[in-house]
Amino acid sequence: MKNIFKIIFSSLLLALVVSCEDDDKIILNESSSATLAVDKNTVALDNTTPLAEALKFTYTFPSFNPAVVPSYSVEFGIKGTNFAKTEIVIASGDVSSVSITHKALNDLLLNLGAKPGEATNVEARFKTAFSGQTNYYSNVLNLTITPFVSLKNLYLVGAATESGWENNANNLPLFRDPVNVNKFYYTGYFAADGFKLLENLGEWHPQWGLTAGNVTVSNLDGTNEPGAFTVPAAGYYTFTIDINAKTYSLTPYTVSSAPYPTIGILGSSAPTGWDADQDMTASTLNPHIWRLTNVALTAGEAKFRANNSWDVNWGGDTPFSGTATIGGGNIPVNEAGNYDVFFNDLDGRYLFIKK
Repeated sequence: MKNIFKIIFSSLLLALVVSCEDDDKIILNESSSATLAVDKNTVALDNTTPLAEALKFTYTFPSFNPAVVPSYSVEFGIKGTNFAKTEIVIASGDVSSVSITHKALNDLLLNLGAKPGEATNVEARFKTAFSGQTNYYSNVLNLTITPFVSLKNLYLVGAATESGWENNANNLPLFRDPVNVNKFYYTGYFAADGFKLLENLGEWHPQWGLTAGNVTVSNLDGTNEPGAFTVPAAGYYTFTIDINAKTYSLTPYTVSSAPYPTIGILGSSAPTGWDADQDMTASTLNPHIWRLTNVALTAGEAKFRANNSWDVNWGGDTPFSGTATIGGGNIPVNEAGNYDVFFNDLDGRYLFIKK
Protein backbone atom coordinates (compact mmCIF):
# COMPACT_ATOMS: atom_id res chain seq x y z
CA MET A 1 0.00 0.00 0.00
CA LYS A 2 2.83 2.39 0.89
CA ASN A 3 4.45 1.67 -2.50
CA ILE A 4 1.17 2.51 -4.29
CA PHE A 5 0.98 5.87 -2.47
CA LYS A 6 4.63 6.58 -3.39
CA ILE A 7 3.96 5.87 -7.05
CA ILE A 8 0.84 8.08 -7.08
CA PHE A 9 2.68 10.90 -5.29
CA SER A 10 5.66 10.72 -7.69
CA SER A 11 3.34 10.81 -10.71
CA LEU A 12 1.51 13.84 -9.38
CA LEU A 13 4.81 15.61 -8.63
CA LEU A 14 6.14 14.91 -12.14
CA ALA A 15 2.95 16.22 -13.70
CA LEU A 16 3.22 19.37 -11.60
CA VAL A 17 6.85 19.98 -12.70
CA VAL A 18 6.00 19.44 -16.38
CA SER A 19 3.03 21.76 -16.03
CA CYS A 20 5.23 24.47 -14.48
CA GLU A 21 7.82 24.10 -17.21
CA ASP A 22 5.13 24.51 -19.87
CA ASP A 23 3.85 27.64 -18.14
CA ASP A 24 7.38 29.16 -18.20
CA LYS A 25 7.68 28.87 -21.98
CA ILE A 26 6.88 32.02 -23.96
CA ILE A 27 4.78 31.56 -27.06
CA LEU A 28 5.78 34.34 -29.47
CA ASN A 29 3.64 35.74 -32.22
CA GLU A 30 5.62 37.62 -34.91
CA SER A 31 3.20 40.34 -35.87
CA SER A 32 5.57 41.91 -38.44
CA SER A 33 8.77 40.57 -40.02
CA ALA A 34 12.16 42.24 -40.25
CA THR A 35 13.36 43.69 -43.54
CA LEU A 36 16.93 44.07 -44.78
CA ALA A 37 18.41 46.33 -47.49
CA VAL A 38 21.97 47.14 -48.61
CA ASP A 39 23.54 50.14 -50.33
CA LYS A 40 25.05 48.02 -53.14
CA ASN A 41 24.86 44.42 -54.24
CA THR A 42 28.28 44.10 -55.90
CA VAL A 43 31.62 45.02 -54.36
CA ALA A 44 35.29 44.20 -54.97
CA LEU A 45 37.11 44.38 -51.66
CA ASP A 46 40.30 46.46 -51.53
CA ASN A 47 43.27 45.60 -49.30
CA THR A 48 44.60 49.16 -49.56
CA THR A 49 41.55 50.55 -47.71
CA PRO A 50 41.01 47.96 -44.97
CA LEU A 51 39.08 50.24 -42.62
CA ALA A 52 36.88 51.89 -45.24
CA GLU A 53 33.19 50.98 -45.40
CA ALA A 54 32.51 48.18 -47.88
CA LEU A 55 28.77 47.67 -47.34
CA LYS A 56 26.08 49.39 -45.31
CA PHE A 57 22.98 47.44 -44.31
CA THR A 58 19.74 49.05 -43.17
CA TYR A 59 16.96 47.13 -41.49
CA THR A 60 13.61 47.31 -39.81
CA PHE A 61 12.96 45.32 -36.66
CA PRO A 62 10.33 42.62 -36.34
CA SER A 63 7.46 43.01 -33.89
CA PHE A 64 6.39 40.37 -31.39
CA ASN A 65 3.49 39.76 -29.04
CA PRO A 66 4.29 39.74 -26.19
CA ALA A 67 7.06 42.35 -26.47
CA VAL A 68 10.53 40.84 -25.94
CA VAL A 69 14.18 41.93 -26.18
CA PRO A 70 16.04 39.69 -28.66
CA SER A 71 19.53 39.91 -30.17
CA TYR A 72 20.07 40.98 -33.77
CA SER A 73 22.66 40.23 -36.45
CA VAL A 74 23.20 40.20 -40.20
CA GLU A 75 23.91 36.62 -41.22
CA PHE A 76 25.96 35.64 -44.28
CA GLY A 77 26.25 32.39 -46.20
CA ILE A 78 27.54 31.21 -49.56
CA LYS A 79 24.65 31.14 -52.06
CA GLY A 80 23.26 27.66 -52.59
CA THR A 81 24.26 26.30 -49.17
CA ASN A 82 20.97 27.26 -47.46
CA PHE A 83 23.01 28.98 -44.73
CA ALA A 84 24.50 25.65 -43.61
CA LYS A 85 27.67 27.53 -42.63
CA THR A 86 27.30 31.14 -41.56
CA GLU A 87 29.16 34.18 -40.32
CA ILE A 88 27.47 37.11 -38.61
CA VAL A 89 27.87 40.82 -38.00
CA ILE A 90 26.24 41.97 -34.77
CA ALA A 91 23.51 44.55 -35.29
CA SER A 92 22.51 47.02 -32.59
CA GLY A 93 18.95 47.26 -31.40
CA ASP A 94 19.39 51.00 -30.87
CA VAL A 95 19.98 51.95 -34.52
CA SER A 96 18.62 50.70 -37.83
CA SER A 97 21.86 50.23 -39.79
CA VAL A 98 25.22 48.51 -39.57
CA SER A 99 28.36 48.88 -41.72
CA ILE A 100 31.19 46.44 -42.37
CA THR A 101 34.71 47.34 -43.51
CA HIS A 102 36.66 45.87 -46.40
CA LYS A 103 38.94 43.89 -44.08
CA ALA A 104 36.16 42.59 -41.83
CA LEU A 105 34.06 41.50 -44.81
CA ASN A 106 37.10 39.91 -46.44
CA ASP A 107 37.89 37.90 -43.29
CA LEU A 108 34.24 36.85 -43.05
CA LEU A 109 34.15 35.60 -46.64
CA LEU A 110 37.41 33.67 -46.32
CA ASN A 111 35.98 31.97 -43.21
CA LEU A 112 33.00 30.91 -45.33
CA GLY A 113 35.34 29.36 -47.92
CA ALA A 114 35.40 32.08 -50.59
CA LYS A 115 38.56 32.27 -52.70
CA PRO A 116 40.65 35.46 -52.93
CA GLY A 117 40.31 37.24 -56.25
CA GLU A 118 37.17 35.33 -57.29
CA ALA A 119 33.71 36.86 -57.40
CA THR A 120 31.54 34.98 -54.90
CA ASN A 121 27.74 34.82 -54.74
CA VAL A 122 26.70 35.48 -51.15
CA GLU A 123 23.34 35.60 -49.37
CA ALA A 124 22.60 37.84 -46.39
CA ARG A 125 19.62 38.04 -44.06
CA PHE A 126 18.64 39.78 -40.82
CA LYS A 127 18.49 37.36 -37.91
CA THR A 128 16.47 37.85 -34.72
CA ALA A 129 17.42 35.40 -32.00
CA PHE A 130 16.06 34.44 -28.58
CA SER A 131 17.67 32.17 -26.04
CA GLY A 132 16.07 28.76 -26.34
CA GLN A 133 13.52 29.96 -28.88
CA THR A 134 13.07 29.73 -32.64
CA ASN A 135 15.09 32.24 -34.73
CA TYR A 136 13.30 34.67 -37.03
CA TYR A 137 14.66 35.93 -40.36
CA SER A 138 14.10 38.74 -42.84
CA ASN A 139 14.12 38.66 -46.61
CA VAL A 140 17.32 37.30 -48.22
CA LEU A 141 19.67 39.62 -50.18
CA ASN A 142 21.81 38.37 -53.06
CA LEU A 143 25.32 39.85 -53.16
CA THR A 144 28.37 39.40 -55.37
CA ILE A 145 31.58 40.03 -53.44
CA THR A 146 35.20 39.58 -54.54
CA PRO A 147 37.64 39.01 -51.66
CA PHE A 148 41.05 40.61 -52.02
CA VAL A 149 44.24 38.62 -52.40
CA SER A 150 46.14 38.46 -49.11
CA LEU A 151 49.46 40.25 -49.30
CA LYS A 152 52.46 37.93 -49.31
CA ASN A 153 55.94 38.80 -48.11
CA LEU A 154 59.15 37.25 -49.38
CA TYR A 155 62.35 37.16 -47.31
CA LEU A 156 65.92 36.57 -48.46
CA VAL A 157 67.82 33.55 -47.15
CA GLY A 158 71.10 32.01 -48.26
CA ALA A 159 74.85 32.49 -48.29
CA ALA A 160 74.56 35.38 -50.78
CA THR A 161 72.55 37.36 -48.22
CA GLU A 162 73.17 38.99 -44.86
CA SER A 163 71.29 36.32 -42.87
CA GLY A 164 73.01 33.30 -44.43
CA TRP A 165 71.07 30.05 -44.24
CA GLU A 166 69.12 31.11 -41.15
CA ASN A 167 65.37 31.43 -41.57
CA ASN A 168 64.76 33.90 -38.75
CA ALA A 169 67.82 36.13 -38.39
CA ASN A 170 66.61 39.62 -39.39
CA ASN A 171 66.18 38.42 -42.95
CA LEU A 172 65.49 41.33 -45.28
CA PRO A 173 62.30 41.28 -47.31
CA LEU A 174 61.77 42.00 -50.96
CA PHE A 175 59.74 45.12 -51.73
CA ARG A 176 56.25 44.34 -53.03
CA ASP A 177 54.79 46.15 -56.02
CA PRO A 178 51.79 48.27 -54.91
CA VAL A 179 49.71 47.35 -57.99
CA ASN A 180 50.83 43.86 -58.99
CA VAL A 181 51.03 42.34 -55.51
CA ASN A 182 52.66 39.19 -56.92
CA LYS A 183 55.71 41.15 -58.12
CA PHE A 184 58.67 41.94 -55.86
CA TYR A 185 61.90 43.94 -56.12
CA TYR A 186 65.17 44.07 -54.23
CA THR A 187 68.11 46.33 -55.06
CA GLY A 188 71.14 45.71 -52.90
CA TYR A 189 74.43 43.96 -52.33
CA PHE A 190 74.79 40.19 -52.82
CA ALA A 191 77.76 37.97 -52.10
CA ALA A 192 78.87 35.55 -54.83
CA ASP A 193 76.74 32.57 -53.82
CA GLY A 194 73.12 31.43 -53.76
CA PHE A 195 69.85 32.49 -52.15
CA LYS A 196 66.20 31.51 -51.90
CA LEU A 197 63.03 33.26 -50.79
CA LEU A 198 60.87 32.40 -47.77
CA GLU A 199 57.22 33.38 -47.32
CA ASN A 200 57.35 33.27 -43.52
CA LEU A 201 60.18 34.01 -41.12
CA GLY A 202 61.10 30.99 -39.04
CA GLU A 203 59.59 28.55 -41.56
CA TRP A 204 61.48 26.84 -44.37
CA HIS A 205 58.38 26.23 -46.47
CA PRO A 206 56.96 27.48 -48.70
CA GLN A 207 60.28 28.59 -50.25
CA TRP A 208 60.89 29.96 -53.72
CA GLY A 209 63.84 29.15 -55.97
CA LEU A 210 64.74 27.53 -59.28
CA THR A 211 64.13 24.05 -60.66
CA ALA A 212 65.75 23.40 -64.02
CA GLY A 213 65.93 27.16 -64.53
CA ASN A 214 62.24 27.73 -63.79
CA VAL A 215 60.79 29.61 -60.81
CA THR A 216 59.12 27.10 -58.48
CA VAL A 217 57.89 26.92 -54.88
CA SER A 218 58.05 24.09 -52.38
CA ASN A 219 55.01 22.53 -50.77
CA LEU A 220 54.22 23.12 -47.11
CA ASP A 221 55.58 19.67 -46.23
CA GLY A 222 58.92 20.45 -47.89
CA THR A 223 58.40 18.37 -50.99
CA ASN A 224 59.23 19.87 -54.38
CA GLU A 225 61.99 21.99 -52.81
CA PRO A 226 63.70 24.16 -55.45
CA GLY A 227 67.35 25.02 -55.86
CA ALA A 228 68.86 28.43 -55.23
CA PHE A 229 69.11 31.55 -57.35
CA THR A 230 72.80 32.06 -58.14
CA VAL A 231 74.75 35.32 -57.89
CA PRO A 232 77.70 35.09 -60.35
CA ALA A 233 79.90 37.72 -58.68
CA ALA A 234 79.71 39.83 -55.53
CA GLY A 235 78.20 43.26 -56.04
CA TYR A 236 75.01 45.29 -56.27
CA TYR A 237 72.09 43.87 -58.23
CA THR A 238 68.39 44.45 -58.80
CA PHE A 239 66.46 41.22 -58.32
CA THR A 240 62.87 41.11 -59.61
CA ILE A 241 60.45 38.21 -59.35
CA ASP A 242 56.80 37.69 -60.30
CA ILE A 243 55.51 34.67 -58.40
CA ASN A 244 52.34 34.52 -60.49
CA ALA A 245 54.01 34.70 -63.90
CA LYS A 246 56.93 32.61 -62.52
CA THR A 247 59.54 34.97 -64.00
CA TYR A 248 62.64 36.60 -62.50
CA SER A 249 65.65 38.70 -63.39
CA LEU A 250 68.96 39.54 -61.71
CA THR A 251 70.73 42.52 -63.24
CA PRO A 252 73.83 44.47 -62.06
CA TYR A 253 73.14 47.84 -60.43
CA THR A 254 75.50 50.82 -60.25
CA VAL A 255 75.47 52.69 -56.94
CA SER A 256 75.93 56.42 -57.46
CA SER A 257 75.61 57.75 -53.90
CA ALA A 258 77.22 57.11 -50.53
CA PRO A 259 75.10 55.79 -47.65
CA TYR A 260 73.30 58.40 -45.56
CA PRO A 261 74.44 58.79 -41.93
CA THR A 262 70.84 58.51 -40.68
CA ILE A 263 67.35 57.96 -42.07
CA GLY A 264 64.17 58.13 -40.05
CA ILE A 265 60.42 57.98 -40.39
CA LEU A 266 58.04 60.64 -39.11
CA GLY A 267 54.48 61.81 -39.58
CA SER A 268 51.06 61.87 -38.02
CA SER A 269 51.05 58.07 -37.80
CA ALA A 270 54.51 57.84 -36.15
CA PRO A 271 55.10 57.85 -32.37
CA THR A 272 57.05 61.12 -32.60
CA GLY A 273 54.60 62.83 -34.96
CA TRP A 274 55.96 65.44 -37.36
CA ASP A 275 58.27 66.91 -34.74
CA ALA A 276 61.09 64.34 -34.65
CA ASP A 277 62.39 61.34 -36.55
CA GLN A 278 61.94 57.77 -35.43
CA ASP A 279 65.43 56.62 -36.41
CA MET A 280 65.83 53.52 -38.54
CA THR A 281 68.72 51.02 -38.60
CA ALA A 282 70.82 50.38 -41.69
CA SER A 283 71.53 46.84 -42.86
CA THR A 284 75.09 45.67 -42.22
CA LEU A 285 75.59 44.19 -45.68
CA ASN A 286 73.30 46.69 -47.40
CA PRO A 287 73.82 50.14 -45.84
CA HIS A 288 71.25 51.65 -48.22
CA ILE A 289 68.44 49.51 -46.79
CA TRP A 290 66.88 50.69 -43.53
CA ARG A 291 64.54 49.03 -41.08
CA LEU A 292 62.43 49.93 -38.06
CA THR A 293 61.14 46.93 -36.12
CA ASN A 294 57.81 46.60 -34.32
CA VAL A 295 56.94 50.29 -34.33
CA ALA A 296 53.42 51.28 -33.25
CA LEU A 297 51.73 53.34 -35.96
CA THR A 298 48.33 54.96 -35.93
CA ALA A 299 46.16 55.61 -38.98
CA GLY A 300 47.58 58.70 -40.62
CA GLU A 301 50.53 59.64 -42.85
CA ALA A 302 54.29 59.20 -42.89
CA LYS A 303 57.47 60.17 -44.75
CA PHE A 304 61.13 59.24 -44.68
CA ARG A 305 63.95 61.77 -44.40
CA ALA A 306 67.74 61.80 -44.11
CA ASN A 307 69.88 63.35 -41.39
CA ASN A 308 66.92 64.65 -39.36
CA SER A 309 66.39 67.37 -41.94
CA TRP A 310 63.84 68.19 -44.62
CA ASP A 311 66.62 68.84 -47.13
CA VAL A 312 66.32 65.23 -48.34
CA ASN A 313 62.97 63.55 -47.77
CA TRP A 314 60.95 60.89 -49.54
CA GLY A 315 57.20 60.40 -49.90
CA GLY A 316 54.74 58.27 -51.83
CA ASP A 317 51.02 57.81 -52.40
CA THR A 318 50.36 54.08 -51.88
CA PRO A 319 49.84 52.32 -48.54
CA PHE A 320 51.80 49.26 -47.37
CA SER A 321 54.30 49.34 -50.24
CA GLY A 322 55.39 51.57 -53.07
CA THR A 323 58.13 53.76 -54.51
CA ALA A 324 58.85 57.02 -52.72
CA THR A 325 60.29 60.00 -54.54
CA ILE A 326 62.37 62.84 -53.16
CA GLY A 327 60.02 65.56 -51.99
CA GLY A 328 57.00 63.33 -52.68
CA GLY A 329 53.67 63.42 -50.89
CA ASN A 330 52.74 61.81 -47.61
CA ILE A 331 52.55 58.01 -47.49
CA PRO A 332 49.09 56.87 -46.29
CA VAL A 333 49.01 54.55 -43.30
CA ASN A 334 45.47 53.23 -43.47
CA GLU A 335 45.45 50.82 -40.56
CA ALA A 336 46.78 51.25 -37.03
CA GLY A 337 49.02 48.54 -35.61
CA ASN A 338 52.58 47.42 -34.99
CA TYR A 339 54.72 47.32 -38.12
CA ASP A 340 58.14 46.37 -39.41
CA VAL A 341 59.04 49.21 -41.79
CA PHE A 342 61.69 48.98 -44.52
CA PHE A 343 63.09 51.66 -46.85
CA ASN A 344 65.66 51.44 -49.65
CA ASP A 345 67.32 54.80 -50.39
CA LEU A 346 68.74 53.49 -53.69
CA ASP A 347 65.42 53.12 -55.50
CA GLY A 348 63.01 54.70 -52.97
CA ARG A 349 61.01 51.51 -52.40
CA TYR A 350 59.30 51.11 -49.04
CA LEU A 351 57.41 48.33 -47.27
CA PHE A 352 55.17 48.31 -44.18
CA ILE A 353 54.61 44.80 -42.78
CA LYS A 354 51.91 44.62 -40.13
CA LYS A 355 52.74 42.29 -37.25
